[in-house]
Amino acid sequence: MAMEWGRWPALAARRLVLVAAICAFTAADGCLELHPPRVVVRHGDPVSVNCTVSTDHSSMGWAAPVDEVPNTPDVQFVTWRVESLTIWDLRPLCYANRPGKQCMERLSVTVYKPPDSVSVSSVNSTDSMVEGSQYQLKCEIQNIAPVQNLTVKWYKGDTLVHEDRDYVIKDGKSDREKAPVSVASIVLITANRTTNRTDDNVQYSCGAELDLGPEAPQPPLAVKSTPLNITVHYKPTINPIVTDLHVIHGYSAVLNCSAKGNPPPDIVWIFNGRQLPTEDSIYTISKTDDEGNYTCRANNSVGIHEETVRVIVTENYMPLIAGILVVLVLAISLAFCVIYSIYYKNKKMGHYSLKNVKLCTQNGNVAQNGNSLPMTRLPE
Repeated sequence: MAMEWGRWPALAARRLVLVAAICAFTAADGCLELHPPRVVVRHGDPVSVNCTVSTDHSSMGWAAPVDEVPNTPDVQFVTWRVESLTIWDLRPLCYANRPGKQCMERLSVTVYKPPDSVSVSSVNSTDSMVEGSQYQLKCEIQNIAPVQNLTVKWYKGDTLVHEDRDYVIKDGKSDREKAPVSVASIVLITANRTTNRTDDNVQYSCGAELDLGPEAPQPPLAVKSTPLNITVHYKPTINPIVTDLHVIHGYSAVLNCSAKGNPPPDIVWIFNGRQLPTEDSIYTISKTDDEGNYTCRANNSVGIHEETVRVIVTENYMPLIAGILVVLVLAISLAFCVIYSIYYKNKKMGHYSLKNVKLCTQNGNVAQNGNSLPMTRLPE
């Protein structure tokens, strides 16, 4: 029957003291072998270890605070077996009695327990943080053992950002404590958005990891907290806008401004210290507006960002230009007609002579055999 250390039967305690005393005056010569030589056991689980002797001996046994094996003669091995190990700190000892001396081998036993809970919270008790400011986060781990093998790991998203072995053990217990303890780890963070700065929400979590060596379950036992969602607040940033805007006199134009920030910023247009009426961060410059510097202002609870657009009003020369073009087209057309008329008269129409022409007066017609009259062109 399993018993706590403080409740050993008196006889078992005396035997263990006797074996320890013998150990102080005799040296082991490697005549005993443990299988396995080291055990890592979850609290409440069974454990079994064989002790084998390799030399002549008269008897052997196990000295242990629970389920000890009495000194047994004429055996080559003895097994220490516990159905449910509930003692946190123990070091069972296998021994074999030989003529004149005693062989001994102590078993290394690590009893572990996963934490009851792992949680993360903000020391400042807020779900939102201002970008660039520092805050403290606390990881609380309840009832874990052994604390000597504990590492507290901090994660931002899925990325490991910090490992802590300098945590605080609660209730004033020692870091050599074998029984379960509760610990707290505090980390200082700087509030920032995700790496690509596209997400205003970040998650922090912590984990309790027990590295118990190669004999323990692999990979090492790790229990992770539920992520803490943090909203990062940051001042507005106005998206790029034009710096100079040319507006034709008598026409309207649109000033558009957009910005990113958290909380979402309020956006207004300002001219000569006066806030202009806007709709969805858009201001329409009317025919009566003046030129000058128009300022887009985006602000939220974190800060303000301003950008200025210089509006330049230019005169409308289009009607004048159109009139000049019409006059030019008409003038060119008229000049073309005059030139063409003169050219046609000089080049297409000539002077002709009827000298030496024989006329046929037959039937009173000026023609001969149906042929036209021959003509000679006069020199110009």
